[in-house]
Amino acid sequence: MPEGLRAYMDAYQGQFSRKLAEWAISKMQTKRGNGEMTSIKAFPLETVLEILKNAGVYVSEECTYTAWYLYHMAVADNQRSLDSDNRRAWYVDEKLNDPDGKASDVLACFRAKCDNHGVAIMWERMI
Repeated sequence: MPEGLRAYMDAYQGQFSRKLAEWAISKMQTKRGNGEMTSIKAFPLETVLEILKNAGVYVSEECTYTAWYLYHMAVADNQRSLDSDNRRAWYVDEKLNDPDGKASDVLACFRAKCDNHGVAIMWERMI
């Protein structure tokens, strides 16, 4: 494991840091009806946490930025099936509380996607 990734994992135990979530969200795109890719609108952390709270979704402190990332993934990738704040909130809840998984699976999946697409993560900058 590269030293930067090791330091990140030691610091965040497989969760998103604020810096990593901000970076990941800033790279997210969605496909318009005409097939054109466009950047998504980023929601402030406080807004997303309020949406989750209103939907009855509890997010532990260590998963805060992972939840923020997941909410934006729902916006970017699941426009039709997750077309409301509540549905996106429940998606976050299901991902964080997968009965046969761990919350750290979200970061593992993100890392795999980045590797698959040749996107380098500067782990030292994400701490």
